Amino acid sequence: MNRNQRILTVALTSALALSALAGCSTPLTANGGSSNAAVSGSDTTVSTDANVKKFIACLTGKGIEAQAAAAPDMSGSADASQAPTVKNAVELRMIDAAGNPVQVGGDSNGMTVDSDAQQLYAGATFTTVEDDKVWVMFKDATALAGSPYASKQQDYAACQAQVPDFTQPVQDANAQPAVSDAQKQAALDFAKKAREKGYGWVADPDGDNPTTIMIPKTVGEEEFRRFLKDCPVGDTGVSFGFDGTPEEFGYDYTQVMRDAQ
Repeated sequence: MNRNQRILTVALTSALALSALAGCSTPLTANGGSSNAAVSGSDTTVSTDANVKKFIACLTGKGIEAQAAAAPDMSGSADASQAPTVKNAVELRMIDAAGNPVQVGGDSNGMTVDSDAQQLYAGATFTTVEDDKVWVMFKDATALAGSPYASKQQDYAACQAQVPDFTQPVQDANAQPAVSDAQKQAALDFAKKAREKGYGWVADPDGDNPTTIMIPKTVGEEEFRRFLKDCPVGDTGVSFGFDGTPEEFGYDYTQVMRDAQ
């Protein structure tokens, strides 16, 4: 993916689902947001792994605020039965450079997290918003480097050594989610129908992102709004990518998407 391209999941069933934090690899998710959303740490219907409890006890004993979470489904399946049934991961409270908890902003139209704080967590694998709190998940102690938790690397590593049976379930950055032939065909059909409706700039998804429709910078705000109205995604699994930042487009396309819900 071009470094200026951003892919946003259009399955925005919740206005809390936002774009990737750094590049295209660290989704910011929220409870109920999508199939990639981490299950709430307060979800009493999900049990907690014993090793997760031990790891959290070790971290909190060293002054690190942490909670248990069910790791996002990494199978690429849309089958709800694939959802985790146990809290098998550990998240740390997102803090800023000064060590203060990062606050959640926004209103009923959507929630936001300070972008400067987000950029401090390039090593995080997942970020979730829960009850107005922001949490980050790291693969291991080495991933804390460069973040506000860098000074806690040794403490985190000590807890890893103390609870060797705990392994953070994280997605391989090089792994691609499984995409079925039916999903690929649904995206191709979506693109074809969009062109038939007069949106000639809609190209077929490429091989690297077979369910993503790229939106070029030539598409203005009003046309994008019409496009979302005329070409609803429905249950196709199609997502939208943008060939540049909102500043380069001249409007906030994420807000346009929220408005279209």
